[in-house]
Amino acid sequence: MQTPIDLRLARHGIIVLLLGLLTGFAIPLFHNPHFGNAAHLVGLIGGFGMIALGLLWPALKLGRSWSSAGVWTMVLSMYLNWLGLVLHGAFGSGPNAPSSAIPGSLLLWDHAGQIALTLGAFMTLFGTLVALVGLRKLPVLAEMRSAVPAAVSMK
Repeated sequence: MQTPIDLRLARHGIIVLLLGLLTGFAIPLFHNPHFGNAAHLVGLIGGFGMIALGLLWPALKLGRSWSSAGVWTMVLSMYLNWLGLVLHGAFGSGPNAPSSAIPGSLLLWDHAGQIALTLGAFMTLFGTLVALVGLRKLPVLAEMRSAVPAAVSMK
């Protein structure tokens, strides 16, 4: 039996959350701790965000192919965002960068991190737009609006 797509999204959110937590322990080992801290926060925020999207995803009005494209784009984008920051902070150039401890040049790791971050940013944008399109006129939201008393609702 195949796992529903919303549970897959939540499962990957927990994995990204775990990566972010583990990155927090490694921040002192990064030669650029600012990027290490950013990778830690991207893992935490991205992980919690994907868990929340996993709860929301079944309510979206999307076709099967758009739903699948949106989910896997979001999953891959969070991994790429985290990985790009880790590559920059741990292996790229920075104030305390080692001279030859890592294979390849420091600029190679900087470029690899930048490519991962750029791809991740565009994929996050695409996945967010897919989710936004799926939020159009949800019956659940219409019921919630009608349940709010007129005095409380803002017009």
